Amino acid sequence: MLAFLRARQKEDESLGAVAQRQLEFYQALLARGIQEIQALELSQKEALRILEALNGILITPETTPLLWAGVAPRLGDEDPTVRKVRSLSPAGIWALADAAAQFWRGNREVLKEIIGEGQK
Repeated sequence: MLAFLRARQKEDESLGAVAQRQLEFYQALLARGIQEIQALELSQKEALRILEALNGILITPETTPLLWAGVAPRLGDEDPTVRKVRSLSPAGIWALADAAAQFWRGNREVLKEIIGEGQK
């Protein structure tokens, strides 16, 4: 992690400032990903099915790009919900992985974020 931060460090910049900037980039990526997920217009039932399918799946930086592959066996490869998940860009996949992790740590409000406030 230090090598990553140092490679992005400007002269006379603290590593804390670099880390903050990188977290802001990641936060922006997740916000775009949530917008993409909301554009799928998932129903609450579909969102819950996805989150349930992701329960117990090991989500790491290495496994996140293939998150849909964790959903497919549990819902069926041809399930329309799986096709929606599979259509997500990397930003959408990362946002879904983040949302699932939050959901299974007890943040049930993230469900509203996934489907969009006031939708379905």
